[in-house]
Amino acid sequence: MKKFFAMLLSFILCGTALAFAACADNTPSENTSSGDPASDTLVVYFSWSGNTREMASYIAGQTDAYLVEIVPEEPYEGSYNDVAYGRAQEEAENNARPAVSQATYDLIDMENYDTILIGFPIWWHTAPMIIGTFLEHYEWTAQDNIYPFFQGASNSNREYYDNSMSFVRGSAEGATVHDGLYCDEGATQTIDAYLSSNGLL
Repeated sequence: MKKFFAMLLSFILCGTALAFAACADNTPSENTSSGDPASDTLVVYFSWSGNTREMASYIAGQTDAYLVEIVPEEPYEGSYNDVAYGRAQEEAENNARPAVSQATYDLIDMENYDTILIGFPIWWHTAPMIIGTFLEHYEWTAQDNIYPFFQGASNSNREYYDNSMSFVRGSAEGATVHDGLYCDEGATQTIDAYLSSNGLL
């Protein structure tokens, strides 16, 4: 009987560890895309923990958009503290432009899209610097409509919203950058309301 309970406990602990590992996964993914690249709407995003990926996938599904992940050339490795109070802070303080993998750019023919939704987490009170790298890679015109969407632990913080919008507008010079969406990744009603109010559904 003791052996049975020992085996049962081992099974439960093992299952719990696997579930935690899946939820906490922040391993950088390979460049991936989904949807129809011939769509006139592009959803492109950077995600470290997976939260922005969840948000971007939902938005792409709602808008029938082509979905592409922005993957850094040098992955952000380590714990949240390692990234947030290490590399991300240093990049923000130096207005750095970390490289985006060429494979990301290879997935996108930007001439196909006049509607671009760009997603990211809030890092060090603003958008991650890699968003600047991506946006500055392209030549934008007023016909390019950019809709930023982002999430973070303090989604009611107006300063973070203003910082992020200012950064995106400065990085996408020439484009028409619309007011952004700042909410929890799972706030589907809020997301739908934003998409509807902007004529994106």
